[in-house]
Amino acid sequence: MFSLSIFNPASCQEGRVDATFNTYDDGVLGDGFDNTVRTVSIQSDGKLIVGGDYLNFNGAVTPYLCRLFQDGSKDSSFNLGTSFNGKVYCSLIQPDGKLILGGSFTTFNGINANRLIRLNSDGSIDTTFNTSIAASSGIVYGLVLQTNGSVVIVGSFTKYNGITANRVARILPNGNLDAGFITGLAANGLVEEVQLQPDGKIILAGSFDSFNGISNSKIIRLNADGSADASFVIGSGFSASVSALALQPDGKIIAGGDFVTYNGITANKIVRLNIDGSVDASFVSGLGFNTGAVEVIKLNSVGAIMVGGSFTGTYNGIDVNRLTCLSSNGVLDPTFDIGAGPFSASVLDVANAADGSSYIGGSFSIFDSQNQGRLAKIDAFGALDIGYLTAGVGFDNSVYKVISLSDTKTIVVGNFSKFNGLSAPKIARLLNDGSLDPTFNVSGSGADGLIKNAIVQPDNKIIIAGNFLNYNGVLVNRVARILSDGSIDVSFNTGLGFNSQIYGVASQADGKIIVGGNFTKYNGVSVNRIARLFSDGTLDASFTSGLGADQIVESVSVQSDGKIVLGGRFLTFNGVIHNRIVRLNIDGSVDAGFVTGLGFDKNVYCIEKQSDGKLVIGGAFLNYNGSAAKRLLRLNSDGSLDAGFATGTGFSNGDVRAILIQPDKRILVGGTFSGTYNGMSVKRMIRLLPAGAFDGTFSADLNSPLYSMCFTPDNKVMIAGNFNSVSGVTKHRVARLLLCLDTSVWDGLVWNNGLPSSEKRIIFNGNYPVLNSVNACSCSISSGISVGVPNGNTLSLVFDYSGLGTLILENNASLFQSEDQITNTGLVVYKRETTPIVKFDYTYWSSPVSGQRLVDVSPDTLSDKFFSFNAASDSWSNESPTTVMESGKGYIIRGPQSFSTTVPAIYGGVFSGIPNNGMVSVPISITDTSNLIGNPYPSAIDANLFLKLNEKIIDGTLYFWTHNTPITNNEYASNDYASYNLLGGAGTKATNLGVNNTIPDGKIAAGQAFFVTSVNDGGTVFFNNSMRVVGQNASFFKSSTTKKLKKNVIDKHRIWLNLYNNEGTFKQVLIGYASGATNDFDSSFDGESFDGNDYLDFYSINQNKNLVIQGRSLPFNETDEIKLGFKVKIAGDFRIKIDHVDGLLANQNVFIEDKLNNSIVDITNESYAFHTTVGTFDDRFILRYVDKSLSVVNFADPEESIFVSSKDKKLQINSTKESIDEVTIYNLAGREIYQKNEINDVDFSVFNLLVGHQVLLVKILLQNGQSVTKKIIY
Repeated sequence: MFSLSIFNPASCQEGRVDATFNTYDDGVLGDGFDNTVRTVSIQSDGKLIVGGDYLNFNGAVTPYLCRLFQDGSKDSSFNLGTSFNGKVYCSLIQPDGKLILGGSFTTFNGINANRLIRLNSDGSIDTTFNTSIAASSGIVYGLVLQTNGSVVIVGSFTKYNGITANRVARILPNGNLDAGFITGLAANGLVEEVQLQPDGKIILAGSFDSFNGISNSKIIRLNADGSADASFVIGSGFSASVSALALQPDGKIIAGGDFVTYNGITANKIVRLNIDGSVDASFVSGLGFNTGAVEVIKLNSVGAIMVGGSFTGTYNGIDVNRLTCLSSNGVLDPTFDIGAGPFSASVLDVANAADGSSYIGGSFSIFDSQNQGRLAKIDAFGALDIGYLTAGVGFDNSVYKVISLSDTKTIVVGNFSKFNGLSAPKIARLLNDGSLDPTFNVSGSGADGLIKNAIVQPDNKIIIAGNFLNYNGVLVNRVARILSDGSIDVSFNTGLGFNSQIYGVASQADGKIIVGGNFTKYNGVSVNRIARLFSDGTLDASFTSGLGADQIVESVSVQSDGKIVLGGRFLTFNGVIHNRIVRLNIDGSVDAGFVTGLGFDKNVYCIEKQSDGKLVIGGAFLNYNGSAAKRLLRLNSDGSLDAGFATGTGFSNGDVRAILIQPDKRILVGGTFSGTYNGMSVKRMIRLLPAGAFDGTFSADLNSPLYSMCFTPDNKVMIAGNFNSVSGVTKHRVARLLLCLDTSVWDGLVWNNGLPSSEKRIIFNGNYPVLNSVNACSCSISSGISVGVPNGNTLSLVFDYSGLGTLILENNASLFQSEDQITNTGLVVYKRETTPIVKFDYTYWSSPVSGQRLVDVSPDTLSDKFFSFNAASDSWSNESPTTVMESGKGYIIRGPQSFSTTVPAIYGGVFSGIPNNGMVSVPISITDTSNLIGNPYPSAIDANLFLKLNEKIIDGTLYFWTHNTPITNNEYASNDYASYNLLGGAGTKATNLGVNNTIPDGKIAAGQAFFVTSVNDGGTVFFNNSMRVVGQNASFFKSSTTKKLKKNVIDKHRIWLNLYNNEGTFKQVLIGYASGATNDFDSSFDGESFDGNDYLDFYSINQNKNLVIQGRSLPFNETDEIKLGFKVKIAGDFRIKIDHVDGLLANQNVFIEDKLNNSIVDITNESYAFHTTVGTFDDRFILRYVDKSLSVVNFADPEESIFVSSKDKKLQINSTKESIDEVTIYNLAGREIYQKNEINDVDFSVFNLLVGHQVLLVKILLQNGQSVTKKIIY
C-alpha cells in the first residue's frame, strides 16, 4: 500500500532560525543539560542513561530523561514521546536491557506512571509493569533489583497502590506490591539510599530515626522478608543524614552524608562499616571532609572509591573539591587529579565504565574551567575528557552586543572567551556564514574583562566599552577604540580611563562620544556616570552635567536634534529628581522640555528612537508617572506617555533588555521576560505591531535572555544573549533570524511602498495579470483577486503564500520557496503543458499542489485510463478518476479522448490547490523494484541533489518516459525511457517532429513523474526544498546550474553514442570519465538499461551489467576499452554515431572495433554502418580511443623508455626512444592542471607548478601515437 507523509510544523511564522548561519553549531555539541543531572547509568553497549531535573539537552527539548551515545550525542532512537512530567531521581538497567526509573513524575508520554516506571530498551513504556497508581505521593529516590526481578524502592512516599508503605517497598516484576515484604511501620523519615547484599539482605539509609518503631538512626539492614536484621548493630547510629551508600565485594559498607559521628565515633561525612555494623578501623579517613556533604559513593573497576558531593575545603587536611578518589584504605589517591573540578554546586552521581573512565553528573555547569552542562567524563586519573559534551560551539558565555557591518560581517562583544572552540576573548568578528573571521585581531589577546557595549564609527573604527582594564595588553581602563582589523587605535588617548564599569555608549554626528555607566571619574576628572569624549578620547569639558546621575546610567540615546536621552537606575540627575530617565541638551544640561513627572518606578534598560521622534523604552518598571506600564512603553517627544501605544497588561515578569524598530515600524522586543505579554505566551523575544499589539506572524522562543539585536544588510536580524536554544533549534548565544522587515501593497494601480523586494511582504488588493520574476519576503492575495505569473517567470518567497485570492502559474512559471518549515494557505492554479501527444499517449504526472484529483488534470480522458504503478507486483494499477493525487507519487494519464490518434498536439494540464512546500517523504517498495514517484513542488528540482539525498535508498539512475516513438495500431511500437544519473543523461530521439527529443540534463520540472529503483527494503524517498531551483522549469532536461549545485561540481568528460536505423528505431548510451567514479559498478555513476524499448536495446557492459550510463575513473587513459552490446528484434541495417562529446573527449579520436567484421572504424566525424540479424550481441563491438591496428608497428614499450622525476619544484621528463609530442598533468581527482603540446623533443621540463605537495599523474603522448601515464610525488 502506498502512503505519504509531509513534514511541516504547524506554524509558518517569521522569526525562524537561519540554518545557514554557523552550521557548526548544529545541536550535536552544546552546553549539555540545562538543569541538574541526578542519575547516570551505563548500558552494556556503552550508551548512557541520564535522568534529572533538566528540560533541554544541547538546546533541544529533552525533558527529564535521555540516552546518549558514547561520544555524548543524543540517541534519537530512544523515543520517549512527550517523556515525563516530573523529575527522574534514580535509574537501573535490568539484564534484559529494560530500564527502571524512579522520581517525582506522575505521567510518562501521557500515560499514568506514579513515580515508578519500567521502559523497554527503545524508550517505550513496558505495559507489563503496571505503575499507574503506584506511589501516590512523595518521591522515589532509590532502587535496587533483586535476582528474581523484583525491585526494592525507597524514598519519601507513604503508600503504594493505596496500601501503606512507609518510604520502602518491594515491587513484583508485574508492578504490584509484594505483600510478603513486611516492614511494619517502616521508616519514620526519608529513605535516600538502598543497597542489596548477595545474601538478599537490604541496607537502607537516609534521615529516618526509627524503623518499625525501633530506634535506628539513619541506617538499617533488613532481612529478605523486610524485618530488621538484629545482627547489624549500629548503636547510636549517625548524627545526621546518610545520602550515599556503596557495598564492597567483601560485604563492607561505605556510607557518606552530612554526619560528623557514627555511634559516637568521629566520622566526618564518610565512614566504612564492617558487615556487623561496627566501624572498620582500617578505613583511615582521618579528619574526613570539613565542609559540605557526600552525595554519592561508587566503586570503580579497580576497586578505588569515587566520592562526590557538595564538599569543598579539605579531606583529612588535603584540598578537595566536590569529587575525589580514595584508595581502598580510605586514603586520598595521589594520582587522581581533577584540576579545578566542578566550579560550584554538587556532584550527585557517578557511573564507572569498564575502561576506567567515569561519568560525573550533578548540578555543576563548569568542570575544570570548561563549560560542562551537568555531565562530565573523566579518565581513571581524573583528567577531563574535553571532547565529551563540551560546548565548543557558538559563544561560551554571554553576548551583550551585536553590530552588523556593511560588508555583511558582524562584530560581537560580551563576556565570552571562545567561539566554536576558538579563542575569542570578549570580542569577535563573524563572517556572513557565521564562522569566526580569522583576519580580525590576529594574535591579539583581546579584552581581559567584560565588554558591555560597542559602536561602529563612520570610519569603521569601533568604540568598545565595559569593565575591562586592558585590550591587547594595553592598559585602557574600560574604554578603547580599535581599528577595523581589531588592533588598538593608539590615537585614541584615554589616559587613566574610567574608574568603574561603562554600560551605555553612543556617538554624536560630530564624532563625539557619549558614555554612561557606574563610573565617577575619567582620567582623574570627576564625571558622575555620564561623560562626553572628543574623537581623540580626551574629555569634553564643555559638556557640563553638574552632579550627574546618582546611580548607574544603563542606556544612552542621541536624538537627531543632538539631545541625549539617558535611562538607567538613577533617581536624581544634577541633584534634581529624575526617576530613571532624563533628556539632556547638547551641552549636558537637563532639557526642561522633556517632562517625565514621577518617572519610572524601576530600572530602565533600553531606549530606542522612532523616526517620528517618539521613544520606545524597556526595562523592569511597572509604572511611569503614576500610570501602569509593565516593562514596555512609548513616550512622546515631550516625555508624556503615548496613549496610542497600547501594551495592555504588558509583560507578566522579567525585564525588557533590547528593542529594535523595523522599517515598517513593527517593534522587536527582547529580554529576560517569559510568561505573557498582554495575555499572549512569550519567551524572551516578541514582535509588536506599531501600536503595541502582539504580532502573531512572528515567533521566536528563547530559553534564556536576549540582550542585543541588529539588522543585517541582507534584511535578516541578528540576536545575541545567553540563550542556547531558539524555538527548539540549538544556537549558542548568537543566531540569525529570518523575517519580513517591510510591506508593500498593490492597490490595482501602484505599489504603496515601492516595488517588491526580498525584505518586503507583498499584498495584492488588486488584480495583477502579468507578474514577472520577483523576489519577495511573503505574498498574500486578497479575496477575489488574481495574480498571473507568465511563462518562464518565478515568484520567489522567503516565507509563505497566503490569502483568499488566486495565484496563476502559467506553463514553465514557478513558485519557489527555499525554506522547508513553511506552510502555504493560498490557492494556486498551475498550468502545465505537455510535449505534443496523441490520444493514446500517456503522460507521467505528479501534482505540485495538495487536493488535486486525477480527473481534473485531464477531464476528457476516459475513466479507465488513470493509473499508478504497483512496485510490489511490477504492474500498473487502475485509479479512480476522483482519486486525490498524493504529493510525491507518480501517476500516468492517457491523452484526452478528443485528441487525434495521429497528429500530436500540446495538452494543457491544470492543477488547482494549495502549493506543496517543505519535506515530502514517499515510502517505496522492496529492493530492486521500480517505483513511480514525482516532483511534488510548483518549481523544478535538481536531479543531482535529489540523488545525493537519497543515495542509500534508491539506485543512482532516474528514468523518464518520453513517448518519443510512433504509434502502431493504437499501441506503442516501442516503450521509451530517457535516463539520468550523476554522470549525465542518455536520451531518446523523436521520429515525429515537435515531440520530446532532448537529453535529461539535471532538472526535473514541476508536475513530472519518473521511475526510481529501490535498493533497500521498505525505504523512504525524501524531497526537500534544498533540491528546488529558481526557474529552469521549461522541461526535464534544460541545462543549467544553481548556486547549490556548484558546491558539488563533478569533473566530467563524456561521450554520447546513438544506435539507430533509418526507420526510427533509436537508443542512446552515455559513457564518461568523472571524479568520484571508479571502473567498478557505482550506483551514483552507472545506470542499468531500463530495457524499455521493445525492439532495440543498446548498452555498455561492465561486470556483467548492461549499462545505459557508465562512469569510468579519472584520469582518462586513451588505452581504455569499453565493451558495447545490443539487443535487436528487427534485422537490418543500423548505424553507430557520436551524438556529442564534452571535456577531454572533445579533442579525442574515437573508434569502434567490429569483431564480427574484423574492422576498426574512426567514428569521430562519421557514423559506422553495419548489418545485423535478430538477437543479442554482447561480444561484437568495443569502443576504443586508439586504432588497434597501430599495434602491428614495432614500437618500443613506452613504459621502458620514458622517465619522469621531480626535485625542487622542477618536473623532468625524458624519452629515450621517441620524441615527446604532448604532456598533460592531472591531480588525483582527475582535474587537468597543466598541458603543453607540439614539444617535439626527447627532454622536457616543467617548472613551479602552482600546486602544493601532492601526487600528480603525468600523461606523455609520443609522436608515434603511443602514450603512457606516470605517477610522481611533486
